[in-house]
Amino acid sequence: MANTEATAAEWVRILAAREELPFGARLLEHFERCRMTHLCQCGCNSFDCETVASDDLKPLFEPDGKPWSLEAVFESGADEPIDVRILADEQGMLSGIDVHFGLSNQAPMPERVQLGRLIFTIPEL
Repeated sequence: MANTEATAAEWVRILAAREELPFGARLLEHFERCRMTHLCQCGCNSFDCETVASDDLKPLFEPDGKPWSLEAVFESGADEPIDVRILADEQGMLSGIDVHFGLSNQAPMPERVQLGRLIFTIPEL
């Protein structure tokens, strides 16, 4: 699946709709306000962005002065799981999302992959 800004937006929409992720609405807000800085072209669907902190935008994660991430691994309609890392900067603002096919970015992301059951998260939710 080609990695474009539309692809990034689709992944954010899919992740925001997952009940297991307690910050879905905030993820959408952050994405709507972010500026895309990099779309990876290795075959994954990862992107980097900058989201400016403001008084009316609650952080994705409690800021502690260090970058933060949540890794979530889902079953998929393909042969391998989908490994997603949601990244936040030192202020808790969205700084990117890594979306990999397999646990080690084993191959390019297949077309129309579907997320199934959440297998695990790090840290645990």
